[in-house]
Amino acid sequence: MKTDGPNFSFSDSSPPFWRQFSFFFSYLKQEKLYFQITLLALANILLLIPSIIISILVGAMLFLASYKLAFEVLHTVSSGQFVYVDGRSYEIDDKIGFKAIVLAVLQLLIFIFIYPHNPSVGLALLILTLVATPAYLMMLSKTQNIASSLNPINLMSVISRIGFEYGTLLLFFLLCAGFNLIFRYYMADLMPGILGELVTAWVLYFLLVLTFLVIGYVMYRHADELGHDTVDTEIINTRPTNQADPIKERIKNLISNNKPEEAIAIIQDLEQSEKRTDLASYLSEAQNLLLHQSRLRPADQLQKLVDEKQYQKAIAMMNEYITDGHFIKPQLASTLSLLIRYAYNNNQYTTVLQLAREFDRRYPQEHQQIVDNFFLVAKIYFENKKKQSASNLLRSLLKKYQRTANTKAVNSYLLGIKKLSDQQ
Repeated sequence: MKTDGPNFSFSDSSPPFWRQFSFFFSYLKQEKLYFQITLLALANILLLIPSIIISILVGAMLFLASYKLAFEVLHTVSSGQFVYVDGRSYEIDDKIGFKAIVLAVLQLLIFIFIYPHNPSVGLALLILTLVATPAYLMMLSKTQNIASSLNPINLMSVISRIGFEYGTLLLFFLLCAGFNLIFRYYMADLMPGILGELVTAWVLYFLLVLTFLVIGYVMYRHADELGHDTVDTEIINTRPTNQADPIKERIKNLISNNKPEEAIAIIQDLEQSEKRTDLASYLSEAQNLLLHQSRLRPADQLQKLVDEKQYQKAIAMMNEYITDGHFIKPQLASTLSLLIRYAYNNNQYTTVLQLAREFDRRYPQEHQQIVDNFFLVAKIYFENKKKQSASNLLRSLLKKYQRTANTKAVNSYLLGIKKLSDQQ
């Protein structure tokens, strides 16, 4: 494996993690990452607010933020990206911290309910779950699925394939946890008060990110054994070969074209019917993309549909919100104008009236679009034998916008209505 970046590079035989601490500390010193760790530590000041509710909320937010940051580092480094960037943070679930402590909760349940009644079995289970912790974090960063990450087969596969280095990784994991406890114990006497709290918080977050960074590096180093896709394998897979997999190409095209639902459906069908096990990375990527899309604001979702020319779906989404008593206001007036024109061309006159209502108030500076859209409304009025309403609307448009917009069609249509009225 080989990965080149602006600051870091490894040879084809990446050295074991205990020989790479210079790289780890160089990685952590990158300005943006160092700043985020420090900012998280400073936010602990909010825990001093004398309110139980605020303390709980702030504590939960800091917990989730710190684990999200740590998992972003693990995820990117395990993929072979050795320069820290947080531009694709949406790939990590915001609630990943709660998923990360599931194994700790399981250990607590074992200690409470099994250990008192059967100490030998309880102790054995506690040791096994402790040994499996780094493997669980690796699986969780890859799938973000608790059930898959807790699967004993998957955990044993990770441990056995990494081998001796997994044992040293577990030892490093325990040493970091022990150092944090010892540091916190002695810091309480050496530096009491707010400053001590901030320093211990900074050390906690630093060790958390460092531990996850090392886990990510170990995943990258053993990517071939774990079947884990990295930047290296993605580059290799894009090279033309005589054994290209058309199904994978189809899935990749769907993901690149922002169609994660179709990609997920194909992958799940193949996993059930053909027992394919080589599509996990694509399933994870499609699920992450779907999660990102679900987080889009309604206006952004609407804009995406219009950009993809899925006008009927966009109109259905607008109608759903209108039925609930809400209105989605696109950032661009042209987006709404496209939907109004589409609805008119497809004889969806009720939709035209709904979408055009208060268009002039929502986009007061878009004079030409106001004229064009309300002109369609006037034509609908006239076609439904509401000549007076159509005439009044056209006159209003001429009065307000004849100097700032092209109103030739409006004036011509109004003259036509007058002639028809005179003939009758």
